[in-house]
Amino acid sequence: MMNSKNDYPLQIERIHAPSVDEFNRLYAEPGKPVLITGVVSNWEACKLWNSQYLCSVAGEREVPVKRMSNGSYLDARTEMIRLKDYLHVASKEQNGDELLYLSEQPVEKILPEIVEDYTVPEYINTKEKLAVCYLGSHVYSQMHFHPLGKALLCVVSGRKNVKLYAPDQTPFLYQKYNFSKIDSDPVDLEKYPLYGKAKYYECEVKSGEMLFFPIYWWHGVETEEFTSAVVFFWNDSRKVRWLPPSGIPWYTPLIFEVAPWYFKTKKIFNGIFGIF
Repeated sequence: MMNSKNDYPLQIERIHAPSVDEFNRLYAEPGKPVLITGVVSNWEACKLWNSQYLCSVAGEREVPVKRMSNGSYLDARTEMIRLKDYLHVASKEQNGDELLYLSEQPVEKILPEIVEDYTVPEYINTKEKLAVCYLGSHVYSQMHFHPLGKALLCVVSGRKNVKLYAPDQTPFLYQKYNFSKIDSDPVDLEKYPLYGKAKYYECEVKSGEMLFFPIYWWHGVETEEFTSAVVFFWNDSRKVRWLPPSGIPWYTPLIFEVAPWYFKTKKIFNGIFGIF
């Protein structure tokens, strides 16, 4: 039976504190997103993380923030600003074409004082992981996918609205690297007419909940009220990375795995021999 456009958005499955075996068997291995409750809500961070607390532990510290035009990560520039000054801006509605967003910053590097406030979810089965923080309000994160592995979006305070698109929807999303050229929501269908054919899931991730993103799943994230979150990233196996699912161009792994190695090697040789 074919779905009509009125059947969208589809709903993400919700599950309460699954076991590691359940998570791997039902979601991680088949590459299926899921909203998990009953894990993040046990963190001390859920009681502590607000602007006052963050200012008290590191308010005078300069932190890197992105200055974005609308939700465009591709065109964003980074600048340093005192945390308390940024939180003052983020606690209010941001107006104008340019928005500030503290995003994609390793927690241990910029706010080591708050690392003890959360616990790494047991679903992450490797020591090689990265925890990054997102603090902000009234921002839209441009649609993108993760080309190297999985991610868990853990919302500590506030809420995030997320749209997800399976890899087979890529032909309708105007891909540029692992981003979409579409940088706003609602989407301008005159400019991006193919998007009208896209099938998507939608969910709200509230404080104390976490959302699992499989590799190569597209997602756009809207943050209206002030929200704090930690996102954990960990890599999939080479087999999973190098055999992308239907919809993802076959050459995608080359862009993200071979090209960085090439440019790193070129830089090393250039420094040694000065001939490249």
